[in-house]
Amino acid sequence: MNLLKAKGHLFDVYHAEDTVYLWLKTEDGAQLLFLDKFYPIIYVKGEDKYLKKLVKRLYELDAIYEVPRYENRTLFYENRSVPVLRIVISRPSILPKISRKLYALYGKFEIYHSDLDLPTSYMFHKGLFPLCKMEIDYIEDPGGRRIQKVQSKDSPSEMDYEVPKFRIMRLKLSKSHRISLENNPLIIKTDTDYHELSGKNPRILLEKLDTLLKQEDPDILLTTHGDQVILPYIFYQSQKAGFLPALDRDRSTPIRRNITTKGTSYFTYGNIVFRAPSYPLFGRWHIDSKNSFVYKEADLMGVIELARLSRLPMQKMARASTGKALTYIETDVALRRGYLVPWQKSAVESPKTALQLLEADKGGLVFQPDITQGKTAENVAQLDFAQMYPSIMANHNISPECVNCLCCESDNSVPKVPDIGYRICDKRIGVVSEALQHVLQRRAYYKQQSKVSEGKRLKEYESKQASLKWMLVTSFGYLGYRNAKFGRLESHESVNAFGRQILLLAKETAENFGYEFVHAITDSIFIKKYDSSPFKIDELDSLCMEIQKQTGIKMEVDGVYTWLLFPPSSQDTEMPVANRYMGRFQSGKLKCRGIGARRKDLPYFITYAQTEMLEWMQSKVTIKELKEGEEEILSIYKKYDSMITLNCIPPEKLLLTKSSSRDLEEYEVMGATALSMLKLKEFGMGVQAGEKIKYLVLNQRSKNKDKRYMPEEELQLYPNKIKGSGPDTEYYRKMLVGVFREVWAEFASFKDFDALIDPQGRFDF
Repeated sequence: MNLLKAKGHLFDVYHAEDTVYLWLKTEDGAQLLFLDKFYPIIYVKGEDKYLKKLVKRLYELDAIYEVPRYENRTLFYENRSVPVLRIVISRPSILPKISRKLYALYGKFEIYHSDLDLPTSYMFHKGLFPLCKMEIDYIEDPGGRRIQKVQSKDSPSEMDYEVPKFRIMRLKLSKSHRISLENNPLIIKTDTDYHELSGKNPRILLEKLDTLLKQEDPDILLTTHGDQVILPYIFYQSQKAGFLPALDRDRSTPIRRNITTKGTSYFTYGNIVFRAPSYPLFGRWHIDSKNSFVYKEADLMGVIELARLSRLPMQKMARASTGKALTYIETDVALRRGYLVPWQKSAVESPKTALQLLEADKGGLVFQPDITQGKTAENVAQLDFAQMYPSIMANHNISPECVNCLCCESDNSVPKVPDIGYRICDKRIGVVSEALQHVLQRRAYYKQQSKVSEGKRLKEYESKQASLKWMLVTSFGYLGYRNAKFGRLESHESVNAFGRQILLLAKETAENFGYEFVHAITDSIFIKKYDSSPFKIDELDSLCMEIQKQTGIKMEVDGVYTWLLFPPSSQDTEMPVANRYMGRFQSGKLKCRGIGARRKDLPYFITYAQTEMLEWMQSKVTIKELKEGEEEILSIYKKYDSMITLNCIPPEKLLLTKSSSRDLEEYEVMGATALSMLKLKEFGMGVQAGEKIKYLVLNQRSKNKDKRYMPEEELQLYPNKIKGSGPDTEYYRKMLVGVFREVWAEFASFKDFDALIDPQGRFDF
């Protein structure tokens, strides 16, 4: 057979047992499918008698491709070479079972590389990554195009890489995703066309969708609630009708799909989070914008950036966390160094006395805002460390295998962590440190390019840097995460210790320069001159250079506020909140943190009203100008208050958004969320813990619980039901007063904001 050659970008890769299916997007835009064989390798360490039992069982399962043999490999934490048994697996589907069985044999043997995603493992082995430029040598037979040799012509370290043009088809529902498609048309958009498909006759919907897919042949299906609703519905109706639309480009691979609309709910950082099920396609990408954190924060280019770095296939990366992407980047570093990668976190926290625990477990440093002279100030500079925690990890070699490492146990000359005294290895660079160093360099490059780019190029750089920003944000948390593959609590504590020292150094340096310290939180400090006079740029640049010299981490001027406000706590009007502030920069830009306009649970109408107030405040350079313009901001407030009183606001703009903190049966108090969930249940619509629901407040004080709140779905199904009653005017007027008070209380000539409301809608001061 003749050897053929193909060139293009690696578009998709997946597997069925030992066969890898690889899609190439060629230079002329065609999509070609290739087949390759791949047998993953695992390593096992333990006593011979236990290893023999494992090998015997694998032979019984017909899961060994070649005779196992011993090799010397390097342990990750111990940094020493040990003999381990190398086993080539012929049936990759048994790997999860092997890992699950380990609990029964814990302490008898250790297993490595068993939990690597197989397509990712294949790409590690072949030097490939998603959307890399590549060449394939292949032969063609009746079974398909079979790869003989594959070679990447690209590098994941490349920053200005080329991305092919994609055809995109967008699918979304007309109404809430909880309303069945019989009453909820499916909207399909392409670059040139728009279609609305009714679900009243599922067979016709399937046939029309099939026709559109074949006509357009999109590379990407970009959906809204596609994982949770649209695709499960299509696959279910396809099974009933015996007809499947051309969702997958690959129609030959044996594909099994378990149809489910029930996602998973899990607890993280004090919140319950809902994750929808996963419905990837084969030979075509399916990205659900509601089920992809990276896509929501950084668009398609952000997903591509992280997929290239982590070697996770695009559809898997779209549904993964930035922490998982970082873990695979660290895995790549570990594999290149020849380390044995444990299947789960194996470094447990070392024992500590109560005093040691008190010293080590302190967290980041926060200074409450200084409000001795009031909650407002003028000419305040905010200085930020550039990615402080990831930079600490990279600069100080903080990685789980390097903190209190065994190889430096008797060496007193190695660097120590401030305050807590942990040793830091100086004989090797940590895996986490090396991975983060590259990510930090990439983000710095993209941020720099964003300043000199425009148009499409600017958008691409901004998306790339946004995806890396979120990865860097999670990198610190993953050091202490109990299930992180490359995590260890002592590493997490070490970063905090360095962070506290660095923030104190920044504070002391600013004070030595003669500035008054106003506030600090984790990686930012707020300073001003004692006479509140304006700063000069060169003054702040000199300070930043000195702080960088003292700490080793770049510090930048975020901006100088012409006026700055620290809104008080809602529980105590005399107590500020560390992460709540708003102010106007000299550039005219307004920066807000922790206030209503930044919240996602308030109604659109309320946030829009506060946004207009903020835009007016943005036009005022000084506190004096703000106070003198009080009548103007009052007129803005009155305009929105009148709209509520006259009941002329579309109900959908008054919907509140809340996350269900538990399943309906677990609620002990039937508040707004629980009552809305109960109504939805009556309509046959279930809500899992962590899912978001929207509802309208009808009459919060009604004795009839059924008349207090109306879920979005009820409003959409029965729009006439609200006529005559309308929303709870008093409730929304109080909410409007709340966001007005939040931004204006410190400037107002009056104190009683509640006096703005009376039952007749008059204004009374």
